[in-house]
Amino acid sequence: MAQSPTEGRGGEIGPQDVLRGCTDGAQRTKSNMIRVFISSTFTDMSSERKALLEKAYPEVRSFCCGLGLVFEVVDLRWGIRNVPSGDHEACEVFLEEIQRCEQMSAGPTFVALLGNRYGHRALPRLIPEKLFDALLSKLSKNPEGIKTLNQWFKKDSNAVPPTYVLQPIIAHFPHYIDLRPESGKQHDKDVLSWRLAETRLLRLLRSAATDAEDTGKITAEEKQRFYTSVTEREFERGLWQNDYESSALLFVREIPRQKSREGPKRFAKFMDVTGDGLLDAEAQGLLAGLKTRLFVKSQKILNLHSVELSRGSINPKCKEHAQYLDSVCEQFVSQMKARIGAAMDSLGRRKMWGTTEEEEKMDGLVVTEARRHIAISAELCRGFHGREGLLGKLCLAMWESSNVRHRPLVVHGGAGMGKTAVLCKLAQEMRGVLEARAVVVIRLLAACHPQKPDIDHVLHSICTQVCLASGLAPPSPLTVSTHLELLRFFWDVLEQVSQQGGALVIVLDSVEQLADQHHAHKLRWLPIDLPPNVHVVVSMETNSEAFANMRFKLESLGSFFEAERLSCEEGERIIESDLRASQRTLTCEQSSAVLQTVESSGCPLHLKLILSVAKRWTSFTPLTELRLGTSTQEMMSHLFLMLEEKHGKELVGGALGYITLAREGLLEAELCDVMSLDDDVISEVYRYSLPPIPSLIRLPPLLWVRLRRDLQDHLEERWTDGVATIAFNNKRLSEAVSAHYLRSERRGRSLRILAEYFLGRWSGKLRPASLPGLSLLLSDRKVPPQPLWFAPGLANIRKLQELPYHLLHSGLWEELRQEVISCAEWLFIKSRLCGVSSVIHDLDQCSKYMDCTETGLIRDALVLMKPSLCFLEGHMEVSLFYSELLARLSSLNSAFPTVIGRLCSQCEEWLLKYPDPILIPRSSFLQQPGGALQHTLSVLRGGVVCMDISVVLRLLVAGSDDGVVEVWSMLDKQLVHTLLGHTDRTGKQTVGEFPLLPSFFSVTEDEKTLLAASECTLSLFSILGDSLDRFLDLQHDDDILSACVSSDGRRLVSGAADQLVRVWSVTTGALLDSLCGADAPVTCVLLFNDFVVSASTATSSILLWNLKYDASTKPAIRIPADSAHIALTKDGDQVFYVHQQSHTEVMSWNSHTGSVCERLPVSSEVSCLELAQNKRLLLCGLTSGTVLIYPLALPQETLCIPPPESLCRVLCLTAGTKEKHLAVAYEDSVCLFEITSRDNFPTVEGPLEKFALPLLHAPLSAMALLPDRRLLYGTSCGEVKLWDFSRGGDVSDLEPHRSGVTCVTVSNRGAHALVGSEDTVQRLWALNPLALDHTMEYKGFLFEGVLSAAFSETDRFVFTGSQDRTIKVWDVASGNLLFVQYVYSPVVRMVTFRDGFVAITRQGAIIRELFRCPDHIGPDYNPVRSFRAQYRVTSREKDREGPQTSVSNLQDFNPTQLNLNLVGMFKAKPSSACVML
Repeated sequence: MAQSPTEGRGGEIGPQDVLRGCTDGAQRTKSNMIRVFISSTFTDMSSERKALLEKAYPEVRSFCCGLGLVFEVVDLRWGIRNVPSGDHEACEVFLEEIQRCEQMSAGPTFVALLGNRYGHRALPRLIPEKLFDALLSKLSKNPEGIKTLNQWFKKDSNAVPPTYVLQPIIAHFPHYIDLRPESGKQHDKDVLSWRLAETRLLRLLRSAATDAEDTGKITAEEKQRFYTSVTEREFERGLWQNDYESSALLFVREIPRQKSREGPKRFAKFMDVTGDGLLDAEAQGLLAGLKTRLFVKSQKILNLHSVELSRGSINPKCKEHAQYLDSVCEQFVSQMKARIGAAMDSLGRRKMWGTTEEEEKMDGLVVTEARRHIAISAELCRGFHGREGLLGKLCLAMWESSNVRHRPLVVHGGAGMGKTAVLCKLAQEMRGVLEARAVVVIRLLAACHPQKPDIDHVLHSICTQVCLASGLAPPSPLTVSTHLELLRFFWDVLEQVSQQGGALVIVLDSVEQLADQHHAHKLRWLPIDLPPNVHVVVSMETNSEAFANMRFKLESLGSFFEAERLSCEEGERIIESDLRASQRTLTCEQSSAVLQTVESSGCPLHLKLILSVAKRWTSFTPLTELRLGTSTQEMMSHLFLMLEEKHGKELVGGALGYITLAREGLLEAELCDVMSLDDDVISEVYRYSLPPIPSLIRLPPLLWVRLRRDLQDHLEERWTDGVATIAFNNKRLSEAVSAHYLRSERRGRSLRILAEYFLGRWSGKLRPASLPGLSLLLSDRKVPPQPLWFAPGLANIRKLQELPYHLLHSGLWEELRQEVISCAEWLFIKSRLCGVSSVIHDLDQCSKYMDCTETGLIRDALVLMKPSLCFLEGHMEVSLFYSELLARLSSLNSAFPTVIGRLCSQCEEWLLKYPDPILIPRSSFLQQPGGALQHTLSVLRGGVVCMDISVVLRLLVAGSDDGVVEVWSMLDKQLVHTLLGHTDRTGKQTVGEFPLLPSFFSVTEDEKTLLAASECTLSLFSILGDSLDRFLDLQHDDDILSACVSSDGRRLVSGAADQLVRVWSVTTGALLDSLCGADAPVTCVLLFNDFVVSASTATSSILLWNLKYDASTKPAIRIPADSAHIALTKDGDQVFYVHQQSHTEVMSWNSHTGSVCERLPVSSEVSCLELAQNKRLLLCGLTSGTVLIYPLALPQETLCIPPPESLCRVLCLTAGTKEKHLAVAYEDSVCLFEITSRDNFPTVEGPLEKFALPLLHAPLSAMALLPDRRLLYGTSCGEVKLWDFSRGGDVSDLEPHRSGVTCVTVSNRGAHALVGSEDTVQRLWALNPLALDHTMEYKGFLFEGVLSAAFSETDRFVFTGSQDRTIKVWDVASGNLLFVQYVYSPVVRMVTFRDGFVAITRQGAIIRELFRCPDHIGPDYNPVRSFRAQYRVTSREKDREGPQTSVSNLQDFNPTQLNLNLVGMFKAKPSSACVML
């Protein structure tokens, strides 16, 4: 099995060495396991062990879980009355388990329980040849004794050095372990016979040992082996060979006196008695010596108790005994907690298992992953022999191609042919040959079977390792947010390493094991033209899809190397080496039999399986008992059969089956738990004997430990975050177990048991049990609870990893919906700990088997959130996670109340109880899942100018305006080819005259129909010879840019400047559907089966729409993105917008119906748009200088303020907070008008006041009219002024900004005003009297100023929308930043509404949110903890002069210092990723 964290060979290697692929050193991680061995005799401490199991262990386990630790107890004597087998291995098993506890445990390892029984003094199973000969020499006068010893001990010459082996009891007494009722008499006879034989053998050995010691032929220690009990040997190993004071506990129980009338038989359970029932005086003497030694050497850990027996037993119902047992449990708990706490303190900082609070950087994760693969590789290399020819060919091929461009190398062969070992050895050899700064990266893709790695994760991990090792910038969410960007980054890294002159070797084993995502098996990710000094070596099975695709990619056979059958010489070397490492050998006949068997297959895995069995052969094992399978599959079947014969079919099948079914392996404690829940396993264990405690039934741990010992060559320990799970180390063995033991019925039952276990269904509950000889009874299986959280910030990661898979495949789908799919807490915590990709994978699997639309929608919502989570490296705050889920899914509540409705309710309830400031979405304003849009192909470097589809080949060809042509597969949506070098812009040309002035022309494939568009009308003409017959006109809301007709002529798809894709019926002319989400004018459309393909010259993406989508998931239609001017009502029900600056009409759009309800024509281009909310007036300023006023109640009745004599354009409009006046800013002046009404119809009087602007005055960019007729305005140069109309033009200059003012907003009561600009600064002014209250500076990753703002109804808070795509909430009184929310698009308008606001984004989404803020905010609250940002607030102290400053916990704040390289990169790359600041 794999090496544990505390083991090590050689010195520690540093992270940089690991990144370069250094194999000198072991895998090192800090263990997060507490594994304790319980040592006692079988019977006399059973009451204490039962009390500990029921009371103490659960409390210590809970304590450990709260520290991020796994607590495991190894009590091999629990659940059985004596050693159940006659193979004499118990003592070795016990001592090995103590050693494993010491290796694995981060704290205490050993607990000793000692009463008045010394324990069984067993015969040694193995006696070295030299010692045995010395003993026989002392029995020369006792030929019967020699004969007896030779009958029971046989020389094993296969041991190195040779050893005498004690024969199994059944070799002489075949019914010893036969517990069948019909064999009762023979069994009892054989048990008695063995006791007598054992006593006789011990006497002979002790007598001989005493004589041999007296003559100096053996030492006192060698003699003591025949006298010492197993218990004392455990004490020796666990107490006195290590630092026992910190790692051990000792409990000693004394019986003060024994009543004379109670003979030894009454106390046989508590004292040592001889075979004839008498008190064993010799054992009692040894016990007294042991206790004396304990009292002297282990006083500091001693817990001494004195208890009188009640009727010869410990009775928990007796008050005195109950108090004693409670005392033992209390001491155990308190002392274990103290030792565990001290151990954790001594370890210092460690990564806690399951923690959500500590953030591990990607560097550390990659180092951990690389270290793990290096450790596995080093382990495989240690047992590697042969294959010199194949290794030589590979090394030569790499050497010859080092200085030229070359192909990757492919190692292929059948399953089990040793490809993995060859690649590991190759990596090790290259590491030794290459220079010190060379980088060797190895990934064993089958190492985590049955899980299949995702190609994106593999490539990202490799890129990060190579970059960190080579001094290059590692991938980040800004540079790598899609699969194709990752591919380009990977290829670029290979080129950069080559240009540096460094050597790089990338070894990828078992690429056929990659998951299907992005069709990884087609190997489009693998570069076939490698630069000099960069080598890629991959392995795959010859009969795999990956190999077929590889042969297609690489035409030359020179890159392929086959792992052929083992030669006879290679087989001999492997056998010799493997046996030598185990200190074993084989007889000539046995060796010949092995070689002859392996020769037929030539398979290394076959040989490995045989050797795992051959190590247990003795030199006297008959050839007829060797059981050599002629193939790998047959050898596996023999292995299973041998295990079943020794351990039982149900036990073997259960253990192997559960290990196979677990996604991430199983903790040993978990395996024992689930087998304790398996009634078939329990029934087999207790088939012929009742459990010691019928009300408490569990699998005796010794049974599993003995089985694991026989499986050790086939199991591995997978250490993750300091916790070890067990799994098979070979994929084919796991597959064989599945085929042999996990047929449909057994698989389903086992999956259900695993699901119920991780649900915690039977924790603290009685489970029915049906055992032979007992009627149906209820028993406690003592399985632990499975909460989602063990402690605040510490999650149950094992539940997160395993539960979804087992619920799904066991058919517990309702529980799956409740516990996983519709559980907001689950989705968050698993995304945080395991990565959002793992949650998406879970939901993908659910969608594959379940008919549950909601599952797919939640999965798609997480896909949309993935860029944000990846940018934050998974560390998104729970409040942001719930807010974003709610903002994406809430519109689907009514359609899917069971799952999505429940999920949204949980999010909202949690947010409403959130103790810190929070914005709570009241509508879906982020892109929601579902609808027609299925795929976005975002790879083109420029806008798409033309597209075409080959229906036969199912290929999409797209040309961009920068001369790039790309070919895509419509089957898997993957890029197939990129064709460069086109210097002319590609596009469709039309030549000839036409009676209309068309903006678009197209002819159907059958040349029977002509499509022509003129502005908003699309006309269809039938082509009749030389004439045209117009037969259909389709009206649109905006200019038509593209259209196409389906091959059957029944459907037409059109794209327009309003960013909608419309689907029409050619037969009836009816509009069948409108598809929203293009976010750019649709200049290209195509129909492919039931898909629409659309693109735009304005964006670098191609959209694929499925016309057969679920209409209930259709997202609401929005106004066009990037509209030139927008205004909205305070309830958000109505939006007014001008799509393009050149348009001469204002659209009135209803947000409920998602359609334009009215068009308001204007005489010239619109320059600004405002809305008087209370009087419901739409104010429209024109470039001609005219101001048009539309009463919303009567929009057809238009008021007009004529232009000034100068005919200057209108720059800004603003109505006062009470809407009594209207200020109009022209290029050369500002005028004040009065808003009144006549006969309930609004009128405008004036201008009442006017002031001219200086000739060189910068244009006004934003302004606000105060209730007292003062005008606060800002200019495009950053000036801020306050003009007082009521005082005859008194003007005040306010502190200017460094860049143009973008926003001026006055509070509802007119007491404050917020002035925002394009820079990082915004200022909050008190207006009565005029004073600067706060200067708020916010520097994120990219900051381009405030676009909009609104004060809350109470004026306590001010909301701002910024270019950085966030909404921020500021406290008016203190100026402090309260909350930051990322909304994916800049907010261009905000209006106060109830307890929050209504806003609209540049993408046209309407945001409705509620803001909640507690009266008191804790001092540790940090509003930017989830953002890469800094902020500073400089405030005016109210009681004395001078400013005061509060800064977020970030040093060296300078709002003018931005990383210009990153800013430029971001601007050049309009990413769909969430760019958190």
